[in-house]
Amino acid sequence: MMQRNVLVFSLLTGLVGCAIVAGKSDYRAYRHVELADDDQSRQRAMARYIEEHPEGRWAPDIQSERARQEPGLFEASKSTGAGLQYYLEIYPSGQFTDQAQARLAALRSVSKNREGESTARADVQRERRQDTLEERRQWATKAVTYWSRILLSVDNWGSPIAEVAGGNAEFNRAFGAQPAPRCSRAECIKFYELGFAIPVPGQTRIERRLRLLLRLKLEEGKLVRAEMLMPDRGFSRWYELQNQQFIADADPEARQLAINWVLEQVIPLIREMSPTAQGVDVVPEPIDPPTVRAPNQPDPGASQVPGEAAAGDAPSGPAAPSGPAEEVAPVSPDSLVLPMALQGLRIGDLRVVVFAAADDDEGPAYDGIFLEHSSATPSE
Repeated sequence: MMQRNVLVFSLLTGLVGCAIVAGKSDYRAYRHVELADDDQSRQRAMARYIEEHPEGRWAPDIQSERARQEPGLFEASKSTGAGLQYYLEIYPSGQFTDQAQARLAALRSVSKNREGESTARADVQRERRQDTLEERRQWATKAVTYWSRILLSVDNWGSPIAEVAGGNAEFNRAFGAQPAPRCSRAECIKFYELGFAIPVPGQTRIERRLRLLLRLKLEEGKLVRAEMLMPDRGFSRWYELQNQQFIADADPEARQLAINWVLEQVIPLIREMSPTAQGVDVVPEPIDPPTVRAPNQPDPGASQVPGEAAAGDAPSGPAAPSGPAEEVAPVSPDSLVLPMALQGLRIGDLRVVVFAAADDDEGPAYDGIFLEHSSATPSE
Protein backbone atom coordinates (compact mmCIF):
# COMPACT_ATOMS: atom_id res chain seq x y z
CA MET A 1 0.00 0.00 0.00
CA MET A 2 2.93 2.35 0.76
CA GLN A 3 4.31 1.67 -2.74
CA ARG A 4 0.95 2.52 -4.27
CA ASN A 5 0.85 5.78 -2.25
CA VAL A 6 4.31 6.72 -3.54
CA LEU A 7 3.08 6.20 -7.09
CA VAL A 8 -0.09 8.12 -6.42
CA PHE A 9 1.83 10.97 -4.75
CA SER A 10 4.27 11.22 -7.64
CA LEU A 11 1.44 11.23 -10.12
CA LEU A 12 -0.58 13.78 -8.18
CA THR A 13 2.29 16.31 -7.87
CA GLY A 14 1.68 17.52 -11.41
CA LEU A 15 -2.02 16.67 -11.61
CA VAL A 16 -3.40 20.23 -11.71
CA GLY A 17 -1.00 21.55 -14.34
CA CYS A 18 -0.70 18.35 -16.30
CA ALA A 19 -4.45 17.86 -16.60
CA ILE A 20 -4.42 21.01 -18.71
CA VAL A 21 -1.63 19.68 -20.96
CA ALA A 22 -2.82 15.99 -21.16
CA GLY A 23 -5.71 15.05 -23.44
CA LYS A 24 -9.07 14.07 -22.05
CA SER A 25 -8.69 10.42 -23.12
CA ASP A 26 -5.23 10.22 -21.55
CA TYR A 27 -6.53 11.72 -18.34
CA ARG A 28 -9.59 9.40 -18.16
CA ALA A 29 -7.36 6.33 -18.62
CA TYR A 30 -5.10 7.56 -15.85
CA ARG A 31 -8.09 8.17 -13.57
CA HIS A 32 -9.03 4.45 -13.96
CA VAL A 33 -5.60 3.60 -12.60
CA GLU A 34 -5.97 6.00 -9.71
CA LEU A 35 -9.50 4.98 -8.74
CA ALA A 36 -9.13 1.17 -9.06
CA ASP A 37 -10.62 -0.71 -6.11
CA ASP A 38 -8.05 -3.52 -5.84
CA ASP A 39 -4.67 -4.64 -7.12
CA GLN A 40 -6.00 -6.73 -10.02
CA SER A 41 -8.22 -3.88 -11.24
CA ARG A 42 -5.27 -1.51 -10.95
CA GLN A 43 -2.98 -3.88 -12.85
CA ARG A 44 -5.53 -4.16 -15.65
CA ALA A 45 -6.04 -0.39 -15.71
CA MET A 46 -2.28 0.22 -15.99
CA ALA A 47 -2.01 -2.38 -18.80
CA ARG A 48 -4.85 -0.69 -20.70
CA TYR A 49 -3.28 2.73 -20.17
CA ILE A 50 0.04 1.63 -21.69
CA GLU A 51 -1.73 -0.13 -24.57
CA GLU A 52 -3.91 2.89 -25.39
CA HIS A 53 -1.47 5.70 -24.48
CA PRO A 54 2.13 4.44 -24.89
CA GLU A 55 3.25 8.09 -25.23
CA GLY A 56 0.80 9.39 -22.65
CA ARG A 57 1.54 11.96 -20.00
CA TRP A 58 1.78 9.32 -17.21
CA ALA A 59 3.20 6.49 -19.33
CA PRO A 60 6.79 6.68 -17.99
CA ASP A 61 5.70 6.50 -14.35
CA ILE A 62 3.22 3.68 -15.03
CA GLN A 63 5.77 1.73 -17.09
CA SER A 64 8.26 2.08 -14.26
CA GLU A 65 5.73 0.81 -11.72
CA ARG A 66 4.75 -2.13 -13.98
CA ALA A 67 8.39 -3.12 -14.45
CA ARG A 68 8.90 -3.05 -10.70
CA GLN A 69 5.84 -5.27 -10.04
CA GLU A 70 6.27 -7.75 -12.90
CA PRO A 71 8.70 -10.26 -11.25
CA GLY A 72 6.54 -10.59 -8.16
CA LEU A 73 3.38 -10.99 -10.19
CA PHE A 74 4.93 -13.71 -12.36
CA GLU A 75 6.27 -15.57 -9.33
CA ALA A 76 2.83 -15.53 -7.69
CA SER A 77 1.06 -16.59 -10.88
CA LYS A 78 3.34 -19.20 -12.47
CA SER A 79 1.92 -22.30 -10.74
CA THR A 80 -1.64 -22.26 -12.06
CA GLY A 81 -3.29 -21.95 -15.42
CA ALA A 82 -5.51 -19.12 -14.24
CA GLY A 83 -2.49 -17.28 -12.79
CA LEU A 84 -0.48 -17.61 -15.99
CA GLN A 85 -3.41 -16.41 -18.07
CA TYR A 86 -3.68 -13.38 -15.77
CA TYR A 87 0.03 -12.64 -16.10
CA LEU A 88 -0.15 -12.83 -19.93
CA GLU A 89 -3.17 -10.55 -19.88
CA ILE A 90 -1.28 -7.90 -17.85
CA TYR A 91 2.11 -8.40 -19.53
CA PRO A 92 1.46 -9.71 -23.09
CA SER A 93 5.02 -8.74 -24.05
CA GLY A 94 6.68 -8.93 -20.65
CA GLN A 95 10.07 -10.29 -19.71
CA PHE A 96 8.56 -13.62 -18.58
CA THR A 97 6.06 -14.00 -21.43
CA ASP A 98 7.90 -16.90 -23.09
CA GLN A 99 8.15 -18.79 -19.81
CA ALA A 100 4.50 -18.12 -19.04
CA GLN A 101 3.35 -19.38 -22.45
CA ALA A 102 5.48 -22.53 -22.14
CA ARG A 103 4.19 -23.23 -18.64
CA LEU A 104 0.60 -22.64 -19.70
CA ALA A 105 0.98 -25.00 -22.66
CA ALA A 106 2.43 -27.67 -20.37
CA LEU A 107 -0.38 -27.26 -17.85
CA ARG A 108 -3.00 -27.50 -20.60
CA SER A 109 -1.34 -30.64 -21.94
CA VAL A 110 -1.40 -32.23 -18.48
CA SER A 111 -5.02 -31.18 -18.03
CA LYS A 112 -5.94 -32.62 -21.41
CA ASN A 113 -4.20 -35.89 -20.55
CA ARG A 114 -6.05 -36.04 -17.25
CA GLU A 115 -9.34 -35.40 -19.01
CA GLY A 116 -8.47 -38.17 -21.44
CA GLU A 117 -7.65 -40.53 -18.59
CA SER A 118 -10.89 -39.57 -16.83
CA THR A 119 -12.84 -40.21 -20.01
CA ALA A 120 -11.08 -43.55 -20.44
CA ARG A 121 -11.92 -44.54 -16.85
CA ALA A 122 -15.54 -43.52 -17.41
CA ASP A 123 -15.61 -45.62 -20.59
CA VAL A 124 -14.19 -48.63 -18.74
CA GLN A 125 -16.74 -48.23 -15.93
CA ARG A 126 -19.56 -47.91 -18.45
CA GLU A 127 -18.37 -51.03 -20.29
CA ARG A 128 -18.19 -52.91 -16.99
CA ARG A 129 -21.73 -51.86 -16.14
CA GLN A 130 -22.88 -53.00 -19.57
CA ASP A 131 -21.04 -56.30 -19.12
CA THR A 132 -22.70 -56.75 -15.73
CA LEU A 133 -26.13 -56.04 -17.19
CA GLU A 134 -25.45 -58.45 -20.03
CA GLU A 135 -24.36 -61.11 -17.53
CA ARG A 136 -27.65 -60.69 -15.68
CA ARG A 137 -29.66 -60.89 -18.89
CA GLN A 138 -27.88 -64.16 -19.72
CA TRP A 139 -28.43 -65.62 -16.23
CA ALA A 140 -31.13 -68.18 -17.10
CA THR A 141 -29.59 -69.10 -20.44
CA LYS A 142 -26.24 -69.77 -18.81
CA ALA A 143 -27.87 -71.77 -16.00
CA VAL A 144 -29.81 -74.01 -18.39
CA THR A 145 -26.77 -74.41 -20.66
CA TYR A 146 -24.52 -75.27 -17.73
CA TRP A 147 -26.80 -77.85 -16.14
CA SER A 148 -27.76 -79.40 -19.48
CA ARG A 149 -24.07 -80.01 -20.19
CA ILE A 150 -23.43 -81.35 -16.67
CA LEU A 151 -26.39 -83.72 -16.70
CA LEU A 152 -25.91 -84.97 -20.25
CA SER A 153 -22.30 -85.84 -19.38
CA VAL A 154 -23.33 -88.18 -16.52
CA ASP A 155 -22.60 -91.72 -17.70
CA ASN A 156 -24.09 -93.81 -14.90
CA TRP A 157 -27.72 -92.80 -14.65
CA GLY A 158 -29.77 -95.27 -12.65
CA SER A 159 -26.92 -95.78 -10.14
CA PRO A 160 -26.96 -94.76 -6.47
CA ILE A 161 -26.42 -91.03 -6.17
CA ALA A 162 -23.15 -91.50 -4.27
CA GLU A 163 -21.80 -93.60 -7.15
CA VAL A 164 -22.96 -91.00 -9.68
CA ALA A 165 -21.18 -88.27 -7.71
CA GLY A 166 -18.05 -90.38 -7.20
CA GLY A 167 -17.84 -91.30 -10.89
CA ASN A 168 -18.49 -87.81 -12.27
CA ALA A 169 -16.19 -85.23 -10.70
CA GLU A 170 -17.67 -82.27 -12.55
CA PHE A 171 -21.20 -83.23 -11.55
CA ASN A 172 -20.05 -83.68 -7.96
CA ARG A 173 -18.43 -80.22 -7.85
CA ALA A 174 -21.40 -78.55 -9.52
CA PHE A 175 -24.05 -80.07 -7.31
CA GLY A 176 -22.09 -79.50 -4.12
CA ALA A 177 -21.40 -75.82 -4.88
CA GLN A 178 -23.52 -72.95 -3.56
CA PRO A 179 -26.41 -72.67 -3.23
CA ALA A 180 -26.28 -75.83 -1.15
CA PRO A 181 -28.72 -78.59 -2.16
CA ARG A 182 -31.61 -79.41 0.18
CA CYS A 183 -32.48 -83.08 0.23
CA SER A 184 -35.01 -85.66 1.30
CA ARG A 185 -34.84 -89.40 0.65
CA ALA A 186 -36.71 -88.90 -2.62
CA GLU A 187 -35.06 -85.80 -4.05
CA CYS A 188 -32.34 -83.15 -3.82
CA ILE A 189 -33.00 -79.56 -4.93
CA LYS A 190 -30.86 -76.50 -5.52
CA PHE A 191 -32.92 -73.30 -5.36
CA TYR A 192 -31.77 -70.46 -7.65
CA GLU A 193 -33.42 -67.05 -7.75
CA LEU A 194 -32.80 -63.72 -9.51
CA GLY A 195 -34.68 -60.44 -9.18
CA PHE A 196 -34.73 -58.08 -12.14
CA ALA A 197 -36.69 -55.21 -13.65
CA ILE A 198 -37.94 -54.63 -17.18
CA PRO A 199 -39.30 -51.51 -18.91
CA VAL A 200 -43.07 -51.40 -19.35
CA PRO A 201 -44.94 -49.12 -21.78
CA GLY A 202 -46.61 -46.34 -19.80
CA GLN A 203 -44.60 -47.13 -16.66
CA THR A 204 -41.02 -46.73 -15.52
CA ARG A 205 -40.41 -50.45 -15.00
CA ILE A 206 -41.86 -53.55 -13.37
CA GLU A 207 -40.11 -55.78 -10.86
CA ARG A 208 -39.88 -59.48 -11.70
CA ARG A 209 -38.39 -62.57 -10.09
CA LEU A 210 -37.15 -65.64 -11.92
CA ARG A 211 -36.77 -68.86 -9.93
CA LEU A 212 -35.02 -72.02 -11.08
CA LEU A 213 -35.26 -75.28 -9.18
CA LEU A 214 -32.72 -77.93 -10.12
CA ARG A 215 -34.16 -81.18 -8.80
CA LEU A 216 -32.64 -84.66 -8.77
CA LYS A 217 -35.24 -87.38 -8.23
CA LEU A 218 -34.23 -90.62 -6.58
CA GLU A 219 -35.75 -94.11 -6.49
CA GLU A 220 -34.28 -96.29 -3.74
CA GLY A 221 -31.37 -93.85 -3.63
CA LYS A 222 -30.69 -94.11 -7.38
CA LEU A 223 -30.58 -91.12 -9.72
CA VAL A 224 -33.39 -91.62 -12.24
CA ARG A 225 -34.50 -88.12 -13.18
CA ALA A 226 -33.28 -84.49 -13.20
CA GLU A 227 -35.48 -81.43 -13.69
CA MET A 228 -34.92 -77.74 -14.31
CA LEU A 229 -38.18 -76.24 -13.08
CA MET A 230 -39.26 -72.61 -13.51
CA PRO A 231 -42.44 -71.87 -11.55
CA ASP A 232 -44.85 -69.01 -12.22
CA ARG A 233 -44.58 -69.10 -16.01
CA GLY A 234 -40.83 -69.19 -15.85
CA PHE A 235 -40.35 -69.28 -19.63
CA SER A 236 -42.08 -65.89 -19.85
CA ARG A 237 -39.80 -64.53 -17.13
CA TRP A 238 -36.76 -65.98 -18.90
CA TYR A 239 -37.79 -64.25 -22.13
CA GLU A 240 -38.35 -60.96 -20.28
CA LEU A 241 -34.98 -61.10 -18.55
CA GLN A 242 -32.92 -61.75 -21.64
CA ASN A 243 -34.88 -59.62 -24.12
CA GLN A 244 -35.93 -56.83 -21.76
CA GLN A 245 -39.42 -57.02 -23.19
CA PHE A 246 -42.56 -57.18 -21.07
CA ILE A 247 -44.77 -60.29 -21.37
CA ALA A 248 -48.33 -59.97 -20.11
CA ASP A 249 -49.33 -63.35 -18.69
CA ALA A 250 -52.93 -62.78 -19.70
CA ASP A 251 -51.92 -62.33 -23.35
CA PRO A 252 -51.84 -65.80 -25.02
CA GLU A 253 -49.94 -64.51 -28.05
CA ALA A 254 -47.21 -63.00 -25.88
CA ARG A 255 -47.03 -66.21 -23.83
CA GLN A 256 -46.66 -68.29 -26.99
CA LEU A 257 -43.95 -65.93 -28.21
CA ALA A 258 -41.97 -66.60 -25.03
CA ILE A 259 -42.44 -70.38 -25.27
CA ASN A 260 -41.37 -70.49 -28.91
CA TRP A 261 -38.31 -68.40 -28.10
CA VAL A 262 -37.29 -70.80 -25.32
CA LEU A 263 -37.63 -73.78 -27.66
CA GLU A 264 -35.34 -71.98 -30.11
CA GLN A 265 -32.74 -71.73 -27.34
CA VAL A 266 -33.06 -75.18 -25.79
CA ILE A 267 -33.55 -77.68 -28.61
CA PRO A 268 -30.53 -76.64 -30.71
CA LEU A 269 -28.47 -76.56 -27.51
CA ILE A 270 -29.35 -80.17 -26.63
CA ARG A 271 -28.83 -81.37 -30.20
CA GLU A 272 -25.43 -79.69 -30.27
CA MET A 273 -24.41 -81.44 -27.04
CA SER A 274 -25.92 -84.76 -28.13
CA PRO A 275 -25.82 -85.06 -31.95
CA THR A 276 -27.44 -88.53 -31.81
CA ALA A 277 -30.63 -87.18 -30.19
CA GLN A 278 -33.82 -88.38 -31.87
CA GLY A 279 -37.25 -86.76 -31.66
CA VAL A 280 -39.90 -88.74 -29.77
CA ASP A 281 -43.58 -88.30 -29.02
CA VAL A 282 -44.34 -87.30 -25.45
CA VAL A 283 -47.52 -87.74 -23.45
CA PRO A 284 -48.00 -84.82 -21.01
CA GLU A 285 -47.58 -85.72 -17.35
CA PRO A 286 -48.02 -83.59 -14.21
CA ILE A 287 -44.93 -82.18 -12.52
CA ASP A 288 -45.23 -82.79 -8.80
CA PRO A 289 -44.05 -79.98 -6.50
CA PRO A 290 -40.92 -80.30 -4.36
CA THR A 291 -41.08 -82.33 -1.15
CA VAL A 292 -38.41 -80.16 0.51
CA ARG A 293 -39.06 -76.61 1.54
CA ALA A 294 -37.19 -73.73 -0.08
CA PRO A 295 -35.07 -71.65 2.32
CA ASN A 296 -36.74 -68.57 3.76
CA GLN A 297 -33.80 -66.52 2.49
CA PRO A 298 -31.83 -67.34 -0.67
CA ASP A 299 -28.75 -69.43 0.08
CA PRO A 300 -25.34 -67.89 -0.65
CA GLY A 301 -24.82 -68.05 -4.38
CA ALA A 302 -28.51 -68.47 -5.21
CA SER A 303 -28.34 -65.69 -7.81
CA GLN A 304 -24.89 -66.71 -9.02
CA VAL A 305 -24.66 -68.25 -12.45
CA PRO A 306 -23.93 -71.99 -12.07
CA GLY A 307 -20.37 -72.84 -13.02
CA GLU A 308 -18.96 -69.58 -11.62
CA ALA A 309 -18.70 -70.72 -8.00
CA ALA A 310 -15.52 -70.08 -6.08
CA ALA A 311 -13.03 -72.92 -5.76
CA GLY A 312 -13.85 -73.23 -2.08
CA ASP A 313 -17.43 -74.18 -2.94
CA ALA A 314 -16.38 -77.62 -4.16
CA PRO A 315 -17.45 -80.38 -1.75
CA SER A 316 -14.84 -82.58 -0.16
CA GLY A 317 -16.80 -85.78 -0.87
CA PRO A 318 -19.68 -87.06 -2.99
CA ALA A 319 -22.72 -84.79 -3.01
CA ALA A 320 -25.02 -87.44 -1.58
CA PRO A 321 -28.43 -86.72 0.01
CA SER A 322 -28.31 -85.91 3.69
CA GLY A 323 -31.58 -87.59 4.63
CA PRO A 324 -35.00 -86.06 5.33
CA ALA A 325 -34.88 -82.26 5.72
CA GLU A 326 -37.80 -79.86 5.98
CA GLU A 327 -40.19 -82.05 4.05
CA VAL A 328 -43.55 -80.62 3.01
CA ALA A 329 -46.86 -82.36 2.61
CA PRO A 330 -47.38 -83.87 -0.85
CA VAL A 331 -49.89 -82.23 -3.17
CA SER A 332 -53.01 -84.14 -4.10
CA PRO A 333 -52.75 -85.56 -7.64
CA ASP A 334 -56.14 -84.02 -8.42
CA SER A 335 -54.72 -80.52 -7.91
CA LEU A 336 -51.74 -80.98 -10.21
CA VAL A 337 -51.67 -79.09 -13.50
CA LEU A 338 -51.07 -81.05 -16.68
CA PRO A 339 -48.38 -79.18 -18.62
CA MET A 340 -48.00 -78.90 -22.35
CA ALA A 341 -45.31 -81.29 -23.60
CA LEU A 342 -43.56 -79.10 -26.15
CA GLN A 343 -40.88 -81.39 -27.51
CA GLY A 344 -39.18 -84.67 -26.61
CA LEU A 345 -35.81 -86.16 -27.51
CA ARG A 346 -34.28 -89.58 -26.94
CA ILE A 347 -30.54 -89.73 -26.15
CA GLY A 348 -29.47 -93.29 -25.44
CA ASP A 349 -31.16 -94.31 -22.18
CA LEU A 350 -32.33 -90.74 -21.49
CA ARG A 351 -35.55 -89.05 -22.45
CA VAL A 352 -35.34 -85.24 -22.54
CA VAL A 353 -38.60 -83.28 -22.51
CA VAL A 354 -39.26 -79.55 -22.72
CA PHE A 355 -42.63 -78.62 -21.23
CA ALA A 356 -44.65 -75.53 -20.27
CA ALA A 357 -47.54 -74.80 -17.92
CA ALA A 358 -50.93 -74.78 -19.58
CA ASP A 359 -53.12 -71.67 -19.69
CA ASP A 360 -55.03 -72.97 -16.67
CA ASP A 361 -52.56 -71.96 -13.96
CA GLU A 362 -54.54 -73.14 -10.92
CA GLY A 363 -52.47 -75.41 -8.73
CA PRO A 364 -48.70 -76.03 -8.92
CA ALA A 365 -47.55 -75.33 -12.48
CA TYR A 366 -44.08 -75.23 -13.98
CA ASP A 367 -42.23 -74.53 -17.17
CA GLY A 368 -39.03 -76.46 -17.59
CA ILE A 369 -36.96 -79.37 -18.86
CA PHE A 370 -36.51 -82.85 -17.47
CA LEU A 371 -34.07 -85.67 -18.21
CA GLU A 372 -35.30 -89.13 -17.27
CA HIS A 373 -33.50 -92.47 -17.29
CA SER A 374 -35.19 -95.45 -18.91
CA SER A 375 -35.39 -97.23 -15.56
CA ALA A 376 -37.99 -94.65 -14.51
CA THR A 377 -39.73 -94.41 -17.89
CA PRO A 378 -42.64 -96.71 -18.80
CA SER A 379 -41.85 -98.78 -21.85
CA GLU A 380 -42.97 -97.08 -25.06
